[in-house]
Amino acid sequence: MRDRILQAASDPVTIVRFASHVHTDHRAGRCWIWMGAISGKGHGRFWVRDGFVVVAQRLAYAIATPNLVMMPSVVAHRCDTPPCQNPDHLEPSNSRLNYAQWLSRRNAVGGPLRDSRGALGRSLALRDAARQGVDLDETLARGVRPVDRDQPTLF
Repeated sequence: MRDRILQAASDPVTIVRFASHVHTDHRAGRCWIWMGAISGKGHGRFWVRDGFVVVAQRLAYAIATPNLVMMPSVVAHRCDTPPCQNPDHLEPSNSRLNYAQWLSRRNAVGGPLRDSRGALGRSLALRDAARQGVDLDETLARGVRPVDRDQPTLF
């Protein structure tokens, strides 16, 4: 499977088709939202060819990492936004580290992991907003829980 992802990442036709599913925002630090199929956990899904479907960020990471010899077991999001394809937000990881990072960030006030819609609902809302050209900041704000939005800062 990992070798097949690397093969797909070196195919110009696959790269162009993949890129056509990404809403790219070149402002610093912004997520690039996947506009294709979304899995039950909110991650992008990309059909490379019949019978071969990949988690979109894995292919995004492989495309953006020249001379990659082996795919990491997990490609994690620094931004905690499952449909994000921005290579600057992706990092190699493993299941244990990815879970530990999730545990450490899941209760951050106003953070993406506390979105009231859950990971899937947030991903679908972002995808649909990107497809329709709706402001993504407004879409993100709709998922902030009232307790987070109204939380006063300590300093």
